[in-house]
Amino acid sequence: MKRNYSIFAFAALAAATLLSSCQADVDKRGRWKEDRDSFTITLNCPASDSTRTDINGLNPVWKSGDAIWISDGVESTRATIPAEFDGKSYAEVNVSGVCKDSALYALYPYDDNTSVQNGRIIARIPTVQDGRFGPAHLAVGKGDAGTGTVHFHNACAVLKMNVTREDVCTMQLQTANLAMSNYFKLNPETGAKASNSDALKRVRLDINGKKGDLYLSLMEVNLSAKTRFTFITGDGRMGYILTSQKNTLENGTMYDMGNIDNLITLDETPATDLSEEESANCYIVNKGGSYRFKAVYGNSKDEIRDIAYGDIVWETVNTTKAPAKNTLVTEVAYSNGYMYFRMPDNVPDGNALVCACDEFGKILWSWHIWILKDGVKDQVYSLASLSGATMMDRNLGALSAQPGNALSLGFMYQWGRKDPFMGSAGIASNTAMALAGTATKTVASSENTGNLEYATSNPFAYIYKQSSDWLQETDLTLWDAGGKTMYDPCPPGYHVPFESAFEGLSTTTATWDATKYGRSVKLSSSETVWFPYTGYRQSASGGITATGTTLYMYYDENSSDTGKNAFTGTDKLFGINSSTNPHASGFPVRCQKYVSSGILQTVTITQEVSGDDLTIQAPYIPDKIFKPASIVWGDGISGELASRQLIYHNYKAAGTYSLVIECYDTDNIKIGPVRHITDIDLSSF
Repeated sequence: MKRNYSIFAFAALAAATLLSSCQADVDKRGRWKEDRDSFTITLNCPASDSTRTDINGLNPVWKSGDAIWISDGVESTRATIPAEFDGKSYAEVNVSGVCKDSALYALYPYDDNTSVQNGRIIARIPTVQDGRFGPAHLAVGKGDAGTGTVHFHNACAVLKMNVTREDVCTMQLQTANLAMSNYFKLNPETGAKASNSDALKRVRLDINGKKGDLYLSLMEVNLSAKTRFTFITGDGRMGYILTSQKNTLENGTMYDMGNIDNLITLDETPATDLSEEESANCYIVNKGGSYRFKAVYGNSKDEIRDIAYGDIVWETVNTTKAPAKNTLVTEVAYSNGYMYFRMPDNVPDGNALVCACDEFGKILWSWHIWILKDGVKDQVYSLASLSGATMMDRNLGALSAQPGNALSLGFMYQWGRKDPFMGSAGIASNTAMALAGTATKTVASSENTGNLEYATSNPFAYIYKQSSDWLQETDLTLWDAGGKTMYDPCPPGYHVPFESAFEGLSTTTATWDATKYGRSVKLSSSETVWFPYTGYRQSASGGITATGTTLYMYYDENSSDTGKNAFTGTDKLFGINSSTNPHASGFPVRCQKYVSSGILQTVTITQEVSGDDLTIQAPYIPDKIFKPASIVWGDGISGELASRQLIYHNYKAAGTYSLVIECYDTDNIKIGPVRHITDIDLSSF
């Protein structure tokens, strides 16, 4: 046994029935107070003849101050190893608050949220570990009523590895379907896994410069040949170790991997940073390799906290046949503020959704990876009657822009959500694309589901509500073409379109093709814009309908003077819709490109700062700034000014200051607070 450590909370499960000796004239917990007085029990460490975790000097002995969780099946208490038993394999501890005539259950290390259910201890192996031997290594025990002795048994396997190189930061062990960490139901008399509770298929080891022997605890598991250990270095390189054969890891056993420095196959160069120019909820890649992006919320600069590991939600090649798992993305990992993923060299065109999870498996955020060998093309709607907007040549998630090709249909989106849902796999079929991974589920909008928190942690859940919004309270700030939001589903450089992008499209400018189920527009550049009639997902059920006969395409409702939100097409109609469609409906999105005019605008503000109030708020920019504005405060300190971001500056002394804001392609700046401003120079704006 080793040192105590703190552990995260978990809801306690139902407790076992009390023994008959504790049933007379009871309190609210079913206990006589005299049955809960202090008494002494003996705790025995695992015997050295039944475990090999005592190799290399790691003897299972107590250390003074070790904290033990003790329960009678209903109540629990904390017991601490006295100093006189430091270094011994047994200890006598005083306990109180539990029934002395009941069978006693015990867990090391102490976890206040441990529980007993049907004679099994529900305990947790941490998903993120620091490499020390004791803190993540569980031992469980049980003592029969009246014996006063609890015998412990090891309840996990241990991987030992030696690391001497300095550049390795993180190791993640991942399996496709084998539970290794988080909560398990354990047999207290053997330490064996009785069943999974809320178990996870990932476990992460934070190395970050640690050298020497490191230890990873995990539940007993049969690792198949070619199980992948993923490594991330400080300079952003990905690496891996693949096991050469099947490995059966048994509880109570330590497995020595030896020095792993030369076993790791590392990339020669850092993973490509997809978020270097702009972070987003969707990234386009065109070949296999290793990639990374900032682990932030959409296009914001706010880092996502408490990430434990990365995972794959689903993969698809947009057909009726699902790819094999890990065909498109072989691994996803997290390290020091970045998400990493790898794709094989022969990766086909397709789509994947990857995510960041916390220690308990909750999805914190997810990102759409769009794989296109030839990328997307930009098309300028350049006919005299059209808007002149620069648009993608296809819908989000589409693998083709060719008329009549089912791969041109793309995904469906609910208004305001960043995550895609499967569209149809056929040009005149309502059969959804097949996927590998977590399948789409449909849930009715309610107080529990019709909110951003639920939608974010369940990107595979289509939240339906007939003729209404999937949110319980409508929020029109989720998408904004004039100011790309953190829920915008488009890749860097693009945003959900303005309504005006579709102006001029009509049955006159677009030709209906009954055999290919869509309309085409011939541009002045001789390019063809193809609008497949994708059908839609119904607000009332989430089901796909009207593929080949109907088209709706979402745009930013805020850019419409009348609050409309979708472009519409039928065999007789092609134009901006006359009404607002339910936000719970699923429509495709075709992203609009931000095209800079290159015109620099400057605002100079003079401010009086008094000694009573030295903190000044910067101007607020409601419009989208793809290239952040620069701000130079009156004392010479400079910084960035992003859209929809409140920035404050603290001057050192009172006085009159002149600050300068420079930005591109912005026609709307809100100046405030007024009480500090004495002059505004807009001559260069």
